[in-house]
Amino acid sequence: MSVVAGGNVISWNIVNLNVSADLAVKEKLTRKITRLAKHLAHFPPESLHLQVVLEKLKKEHSFAVRMTLRLPSNILHAEKSHEHLLVAIRSAAAALENEVKSLKAKLRSDYRWKRPAYRARLAEEALVFSEPMETGTGPQTKVDMVSDLLEAHDKQLVAHARRELRMAELGDQLPRGMLEARDVVDEVARVCLAEPGNKPEMLTYEQWFYQLIRQELDRQCRLYAEDRDNRIETAPKEQASSDGEEDGYDAERQLGLILPEIGCEEDLPEHRIPDQTVLPPDVAASGQELLEILQHDIRHWPVDEQQVFELYFLVGFDAGEIAKLRRLSEKQVDACIASIQSRLRQFMQVSIGHGL
Repeated sequence: MSVVAGGNVISWNIVNLNVSADLAVKEKLTRKITRLAKHLAHFPPESLHLQVVLEKLKKEHSFAVRMTLRLPSNILHAEKSHEHLLVAIRSAAAALENEVKSLKAKLRSDYRWKRPAYRARLAEEALVFSEPMETGTGPQTKVDMVSDLLEAHDKQLVAHARRELRMAELGDQLPRGMLEARDVVDEVARVCLAEPGNKPEMLTYEQWFYQLIRQELDRQCRLYAEDRDNRIETAPKEQASSDGEEDGYDAERQLGLILPEIGCEEDLPEHRIPDQTVLPPDVAASGQELLEILQHDIRHWPVDEQQVFELYFLVGFDAGEIAKLRRLSEKQVDACIASIQSRLRQFMQVSIGHGL
C-alpha cells in the first residue's frame, strides 16, 4: 500500500518480526491509531511519523507491539505485550495516546493562543493517518527514528554549533578554525545513534541534541587547554579575521530573531523548526555590522547570560527548557532574560546613536 502524500496526512509504517500482519491486523491497527490524529492537530503533519513494530515472542508465547511516534522535537514510545496480537495492539495504541496527552498537557501552559485564524485552519484541516507504507519501507528501528529527527534539525544544530564555536574562539578557548561546526554535529549524531537510550528522561530529543553540542564543545575546550598548558613553546596568537564571513551569525536571519524578542510576542511551540527570516535589504545590509559588534560585546557578558542569549533568543527554547539544559532555576533564567533584554535595548540605542 502506498502513502498518500502532502496535505494533512500523517505517514506511518509497520515492521513485522516473526509475524505476518494480514489485512485484518492492518485494519485493526488503523482503527486504533486513528484516535491519535485528533491529539496531533497542533503539529505540522510533515514532521510526524508513526512506526509500529509487531513481534512474536517465541519464549513467552505472546506478541509484543511497540509504537514509536516522531514529533517535531521529541520521540514518544509505548510498548505492550499479550498472548493475543489484537489485544496487544489495542493496549499499545491506548498507551501511546496517553503519552501524547501527557506531552500536550506539559506544552499547553507554554502555548500563547494569539492566532485564532491559525487555530481555525487547523480545525478545518483535521489530521488523518494514511495507509501504511509498503512493507520494508520507512524507519525500521528506533535508531532510524532518531536519525530522521536529527536530519530534520540538522540545519539549526549546525548554525547553533557555529555560533557557539565562534564565541569559544573570541574567548580564546579555541583557536580559530581548529574545529568545524559540521564535525561537532556529526559527533553528536554518532553519540545519539550509538546509544539512543541514553537520553536523559527529563529532556526531549531536541533538547538532548543541544545539550550534547554543549558537552562536545566543553570537551574540545578542555583538551585544547590541556594541550596548551603542556606545550613548551606556545604558538603565536592568531589574529581574528575582520571579514566577518564566518563569524557564526547570519545577519539576514539572526537580527530578525533578536529584535522581536526585545519587545514582541513569541512564536507558538509548534513552530520550533523555524523558516528562514527574510529582512528588508536595508536592514540586512546594516545587520552584519551590528551583529559583528554585538558578538564581540557578548563575550564580556556573564557565562549564564551568554548561554541563555543563545538558547532563548536564537534557538527558541523557553525559560523552563533552558533551566533543564543549564541546570538553573526558572527564576534565574528569567532574570538572565530580563538582563539580556536590557543589554540589547542599550546596545541598539548606542548603535543608533553612532549611526550604525
